[in-house]
Amino acid sequence: MHVLSSLRLRCRSLSALTLVLVLAACHGADNFPSLAQRPAELAFAQGAPAAPPPGTGTADAATLRQIAALRADAAHAHESFSRRAEEAEHLAAAVRGTAVGSEAWAAATTAQGALDSARNDMALVLANLDALRARTAVAAADSNTASGQATYVAVADADSAVAGLMADEEARIASLHKVLGN
Repeated sequence: MHVLSSLRLRCRSLSALTLVLVLAACHGADNFPSLAQRPAELAFAQGAPAAPPPGTGTADAATLRQIAALRADAAHAHESFSRRAEEAEHLAAAVRGTAVGSEAWAAATTAQGALDSARNDMALVLANLDALRARTAVAAADSNTASGQATYVAVADADSAVAGLMADEEARIASLHKVLGN
């Protein structure tokens, strides 16, 4: 009987403690942000503004220079990656039939690591283009001009081209992983 009453007392204490914690958590709830729609959400709900006629604007010259520099960086990174990929693929071909941990396997695995590093150079260029694409998308939407749209299209085209190079590089790395079994 004594154990049962002790258990009931503990349950009541636990229930009271839970109630106090729940009520304390509700106190000061006015510090949370409003759930009302923000201006950006309201603008989205109202629909996109009418697009200007296509092909009547010219892209921003400064942005075009940025795009050209990023495309050059991408080309340089891809050339460097391609040289390293050829070396890594050659070393991986030499690994066939050898044991994991062998000299040939170690050389191929090291080349694979260098290839991953080379891919990061392209990833950095792609990240910069993605950021530029986001900025120009916002600017184009805000300005709603043909020039803004043309600038966005130029950035989007460059971004897509570099993303294609990145996909090629990832495919080569995946192929190398298959050969090396990791």
